[in-house]
Amino acid sequence: MKFNVSILLVTLLGCNKAAENSVTDSSHSEHQHEEEHDHHHAEGKQLDPFEVTGTIIDDEGNPLSDATVMVGGRADTMVTTSSDGTFSLWFPGSTQGEPAIVGAKDGYRAQGFEFFKPDTPITIKLRKINPPDNTEYTYMDPGSGFDHMKEDCSHCHTSFSLDFISSGHIEATKNPLLQDLYAGVTNLHSTPEECEEAGGKWEMGIKPGDPEQNIEKCYIGGVLSDINENCGGEGQNQCDASNLQESERPTHFGACADCHAPGIDGIAGDRNLHEAIGFAYEYGVHCDTCHKVKDIDLSQPPGVGKRLVMGRPSEPGRNVFEWDPVYYGPLIDVPNVAMGGSYQPKFNESQFCAGCHEQNQLALLPNETLDSNKWPDGLPVHSTFSEWEDGPYNQDATQCQFCHMPANMDKMNSVDLANPTNQSITFGFPREPENIREHLFRGPLSGPERLIDEALYVSISTTQHSNNLDVSISVSNVGCGHAVPTGEPLRSLLLVVEADSECGTLKPIDGMTINDIGGARAIGIEGEDTTTTAQTISWPQVTDMAQATQVIRVVRPTGQYDDYPGVGHFAQQSLSPEEKGMEILAPVGTATIVSNNQGDILLDKQLSIEPGDIIYLSDPWPEQPFDGQPSLHLAGLPGNSFARVMVDSQGNRNVPHYKAIDMASDNRIPPATNALSQHTFEIPEDCDSGDISATIIYRQKPLNLSLERGWQTADFIVAKETIEW
Repeated sequence: MKFNVSILLVTLLGCNKAAENSVTDSSHSEHQHEEEHDHHHAEGKQLDPFEVTGTIIDDEGNPLSDATVMVGGRADTMVTTSSDGTFSLWFPGSTQGEPAIVGAKDGYRAQGFEFFKPDTPITIKLRKINPPDNTEYTYMDPGSGFDHMKEDCSHCHTSFSLDFISSGHIEATKNPLLQDLYAGVTNLHSTPEECEEAGGKWEMGIKPGDPEQNIEKCYIGGVLSDINENCGGEGQNQCDASNLQESERPTHFGACADCHAPGIDGIAGDRNLHEAIGFAYEYGVHCDTCHKVKDIDLSQPPGVGKRLVMGRPSEPGRNVFEWDPVYYGPLIDVPNVAMGGSYQPKFNESQFCAGCHEQNQLALLPNETLDSNKWPDGLPVHSTFSEWEDGPYNQDATQCQFCHMPANMDKMNSVDLANPTNQSITFGFPREPENIREHLFRGPLSGPERLIDEALYVSISTTQHSNNLDVSISVSNVGCGHAVPTGEPLRSLLLVVEADSECGTLKPIDGMTINDIGGARAIGIEGEDTTTTAQTISWPQVTDMAQATQVIRVVRPTGQYDDYPGVGHFAQQSLSPEEKGMEILAPVGTATIVSNNQGDILLDKQLSIEPGDIIYLSDPWPEQPFDGQPSLHLAGLPGNSFARVMVDSQGNRNVPHYKAIDMASDNRIPPATNALSQHTFEIPEDCDSGDISATIIYRQKPLNLSLERGWQTADFIVAKETIEW
């Protein structure tokens, strides 16, 4: 409790005149100054404008040139010091709070001088931040936003702390999908028998976030076992076993922790994700990690200790602090000694987000390489920053923070107790809303007003000739500064096109269909995997899989390719449609399974299947789809898929990016760009009208991987349009 009370006193009382860090030549005694302070505080501090002069010095008393000096909260008063550290500025007058002069300089902690109207000149001392990054620093508790007496960020920044707790950043380390892929486990099997029957290994491994505790898991392969050759393989201990010898311990970690667990104490970067415990595990990308980033170096790989240049303080602390506080941020005038504010304008720029949301990856699996001609800078597995940078939203007013950290219109500054009458070094100064950004780090599905719902616009046009209805669907990215979807390459958009008439559902006879990205329980090729006779398909592969009420969808390769706009490499105008890798698979037909007798599948109708046709075992599309419904296998439906398709060395598609050595296609929709899908339906005789609808689904993770790992997955309806024909 002594620590808690002390930090409270330092924050609320000790900052007022920054006595330990500022000196003044004022002729007033401290007692006289405080008497005037109290007297004029009661009168409301009606100060007339006047000139303030002084000097900015360092710890040794040396003058600091090119330091910034300003009245707290008033950027219009900003000046810089001359070569001898002196300055002169005009104080514009004040009627509220505690007026303050603030000095700041890159590489130093900001410092302030509170006054009524001191005799000038004044002297402000700035304390240097000495390199290098201090690996002995222990990251601080960000807090829960409820206990005002705890020594954490929520003590003063309660709203920001509550924002963070509701954000995806808090899940960055403990996300079970990440932990499962990293350790190589599945939750689908709960007993040794089930696990071994599925080809896995039932063994003991550490519990994520608590390496002292061992739990039983079903191992089927993941990052650690795939990229390390001394553990996780046949006859070897698992890479997260607690009893590993030195020679068995993993040495390659796929850089997962560099961005997903930046708050691991000690050396920054190249850490084992399983070293994340305590705050590093529970809070993920939390306050004290972000605000210890002193710079962004885009020439380096993503993550802490690399592109995120860390600046943990090494100067011995005073009062209750082990280390003298340093918090880097986007504001110049943060002189509270409990913060040690250091100005870093990149906090308000997209390149700060590029610290993790931009990654070109080399081949991670042993003995595998990339095509250096195609991917000279590495395989772009994350390109959110460059998608924004190359697009029309690359402007000062529309940085990443504009959407993902919206301006707070209801607060005076970042301190919850702040108001116009108590503005001061302690409680901060008035800020414009764009400098009081909510720390929600909004994702595509976060919040009641989801970002992705505002991103897309769908339009439909039709042309009727003879007994055919040609339908063109345009999906436009009108509200997003990067491609949709972006981030994790396993995400996708699915376009489902439906055509109805007064005579029933129209049959699709040409145009695009959803490919394997939409999910299929099984995929076969007629003449290789399947043999069709009348209404029966012989398909030994699905003996124990196909069930009544599921559907068979058949599509036919056309040899024609979609010339989509593309992202990154696939946006090159020199690429042919074939090189863009999206072959158009035309619809042949759909039938419902009546029965399955040892792989002989009886359908409710006969389909005109030819050798070479692709057969999907899929799910029926519901009559009333709803937002958040469990994901369905939709391959073969009229429509389209939009995704970045990663490929491994065996040619497997849509693999986790740590396995990838190539990219088959990337038809995600860039900002201010539209993608077209063409479809043709057959109109029965005597049918004169009907509806065409286009539904856009956002899917966060693919069905095949979700089924393999035992993850729940859902489909979210993010746009829909219906017209009459």
